[in-house]
Amino acid sequence: MFTNAKNLIEWIESQKRFVPKISLERMRRLCEIYGNPQEGLRYIHVGGTNGKGSTVSFLKSILMAAGYNVATFISPYVDVFNERIAYNDRYISDEELLELANYIIAKYPMMDEAGIPRPSFFEFVTLLAFIYFSRLPELDFVILEVGLGGLLDATNIITPLVSVITSISFDHEKILGSTLREIAGNKLGIVKPGAPLVATRNDEVLDLFESVTRAKESPLHLVAPAEIKNVKATLAATEFDFRNHCRLKVSLLGFHQAENAALALRAAEVLRDYCDVRLTDDNIREGLLKAKWPGRLQLVSKEPPVLLDGAHNPGGIARLVEFLRAVKGERFLRVVFAASANKNKPEMIAALDAIADEIVFTSFGYVRSDAAENLFLLSRHPQKSIAIDWREIFDSALSESGTMTVFCGSLFFVSEIYNYLKSRT
Repeated sequence: MFTNAKNLIEWIESQKRFVPKISLERMRRLCEIYGNPQEGLRYIHVGGTNGKGSTVSFLKSILMAAGYNVATFISPYVDVFNERIAYNDRYISDEELLELANYIIAKYPMMDEAGIPRPSFFEFVTLLAFIYFSRLPELDFVILEVGLGGLLDATNIITPLVSVITSISFDHEKILGSTLREIAGNKLGIVKPGAPLVATRNDEVLDLFESVTRAKESPLHLVAPAEIKNVKATLAATEFDFRNHCRLKVSLLGFHQAENAALALRAAEVLRDYCDVRLTDDNIREGLLKAKWPGRLQLVSKEPPVLLDGAHNPGGIARLVEFLRAVKGERFLRVVFAASANKNKPEMIAALDAIADEIVFTSFGYVRSDAAENLFLLSRHPQKSIAIDWREIFDSALSESGTMTVFCGSLFFVSEIYNYLKSRT
């Protein structure tokens, strides 16, 4: 049994990450041991490649503005592990984490006797979240973010009120498939019979979305990028119009956040129309404005501008580049890039090469980090370099007038910068 949250989290993080699966039977049997804590809750299930976390944040904020109590399950985290599991604006406490983890571990002998393999990292955290949520006395909704894919994700044993699928692009191809259709098919695994699906329209896979929802008799509600108009993205905020909603404003930065906000808005409307959720246009406007989501195009210094962005696949980097083109102005743009070894680095680096005045490659202190030397060799930028310690660049960036510095490429990298920021204050 654990008595220290730090030791517990280190142990959780050390568990197996990926376990080959052909069904969700293993997760269902694990939950049975603990009395099926996932049952009896009102879920919104959110999948997709990019924008899941932001969409969760927008939707949570809208529902809270309407007076509801909302729990969230997200991954990964930026600042502290406890971010993964939250109730309204409060993360699960270390004490609650310890109590629930020890409760799960105490029943490991039962798993062994029943021949059920012990949970992987993500199964453990998902199970812990289910138990935590089941004990909240005044909980109205759980917004559950998919960990990976959808079809065989540990979260996919629930039946949601509404499913949400954000934008789909290439990531985790070795697991989800090498084509967009294969990836989309996996993501569509979260669609449940009769439960509406709200999704970002993608014409490349539109027929797949239509056939899956038709087969499951699930109403399909699409948000087309063309419906999002008059988008104004600055270093201060993002404004846009969507259908009959005019001049909506969010504090999250980037053109893509208008799309994520519109998707969350549409999901909220579907909840109102199908599930008798009390919700006004004022709730929507207030919720979108108040939503926060750390580490995604986050401005940590206004002048000179210093940005952190956890984009870690080509789709995410493309949206980052789109934003930088709009706000760069006459500033000198420095990009500091670090990435996990298993990511599509050539495509990401090529996109950043095209926008940056200078690109610096570095690494972060986590086992998945690729070596800066490897990243350097993938770049064709005339002004590229390697930084052994990114902290020196960060410190100097805070006082370089006329320069915009962006640290990007991995949420692990952004998390490390967050810890450094805390140590400086």
